[in-house]
Amino acid sequence: MKQKKIGFIGLGLIGGSIAKAIRRYYPDYEIVAFDKNRETLALATQESIINVACTSIDDNFRGCNYIFLCAPVAFNTAYLKQMMPYLHDDMILTDVGSVKTPIHDEIIRLGLNAYFVLTPSAKVAKKKVDAYASFVESLRALPIVLDYHEHDIVTGTISHLPHIIAASLVNFVRDTDTKDELMKTLAAGGFKDITRIASSSPTMWEHICAQNQSN
Repeated sequence: MKQKKIGFIGLGLIGGSIAKAIRRYYPDYEIVAFDKNRETLALATQESIINVACTSIDDNFRGCNYIFLCAPVAFNTAYLKQMMPYLHDDMILTDVGSVKTPIHDEIIRLGLNAYFVLTPSAKVAKKKVDAYASFVESLRALPIVLDYHEHDIVTGTISHLPHIIAASLVNFVRDTDTKDELMKTLAAGGFKDITRIASSSPTMWEHICAQNQSN
């Protein structure tokens, strides 16, 4: 593939991982990134993961072949409007949020023809879906195409509900442990396996649960 320009809105765990994969497999690609955390941008620049660090969504995103929305789900929807001046017909706009219905609703409201790697909108041409799927495969990932409503039902069951259960269990142990903290002392691998995901960002999970509460 010839050199392309990739934009990132947010360089958290998922956005940063995708950026690193692109840099690894396509070292000549230009990567432009915006993040509210300037330390994150500075580190990504220092490690040569990105070429341009942006403190706002500006003209640096013009001419991108792909733009990844990788902020918390509620912010991704808000960023859509800011991205509109930089969208063009040959570009693919995608998000990595864990809830799809709100952002698709906003895409429809704004009249945007954009899609996520797993959940193409009804108006997206098959050749665009195929092109993006090929790009995803080139990063050694496995693209799976789903209806966005189906996506939120599935992730609500296998991802979002398990997080709520894990967080509830951690809080229950905190609130009911013995004075000498025997629960924490005796907790073995099984407990740690169940509660591992409870250590994820509470802000991110607040957004996910609020956005996908119907499922």
